[in-house]
Amino acid sequence: MKIIRFQYNIDYVHIITFREEYKQAVAPFFGFDKLRYRIDNENTINESIRLIFSIEHMAFFIRKEGITFVFEGDISELKNQNGAMKVFWDLFENIKAFEGFKKCTNHTIIANAVLITEKSKIDKILEKNPYFTQNPFGALSEFSCIYEFLRETIHVKFQFGNYSEKDIAVHDLRPFSTDYTKELIGGYGKMCRVEVSEEIKEPTFSKFKALLYQMDQAISKFNFD
Repeated sequence: MKIIRFQYNIDYVHIITFREEYKQAVAPFFGFDKLRYRIDNENTINESIRLIFSIEHMAFFIRKEGITFVFEGDISELKNQNGAMKVFWDLFENIKAFEGFKKCTNHTIIANAVLITEKSKIDKILEKNPYFTQNPFGALSEFSCIYEFLRETIHVKFQFGNYSEKDIAVHDLRPFSTDYTKELIGGYGKMCRVEVSEEIKEPTFSKFKALLYQMDQAISKFNFD
């Protein structure tokens, strides 16, 4: 099972001064090559900005109540505080310096993983699904199982089902259309979506890694055979 899309969110108490302060916070990052940006809801209380780093295959969505990091590629790159994660934490530190910043409320990792296999194997699962003890509907065109549980302070939501090419658009699995995810095109297989979240007032890189470990554990404990 290969993680092909990764997302990390930090939510914080609504920053009332966000619209007046965010441009100064993001300005240092405009030196990156081929950086693209988009301002949403301009001149309103909900004004926000998207920073898209095309070469690094990552994007940030920064708004008054949170920041989202999206990455397409090998997540081993995110397990050290260099590269993509350094950019993220530098940006987050800038946001924390806002006059209107109060505190964080939670952080969340969302990971989409896919295991490409032969179409005949998926057709067999759809015809007689081994994951359901009861299926009164006969042959299926899609299936999905959802598991939710609490592990100490961390809430985990694990969704598992079959994969087909249409899921690329449904789950935005190729936000940067890299070679890393090209096998998804025309492919069939199994997929999972793991969401792990924790209430937290002061997220750090070490706490991010602890959440990442919980995500890895959720995926490794599931039998995809």
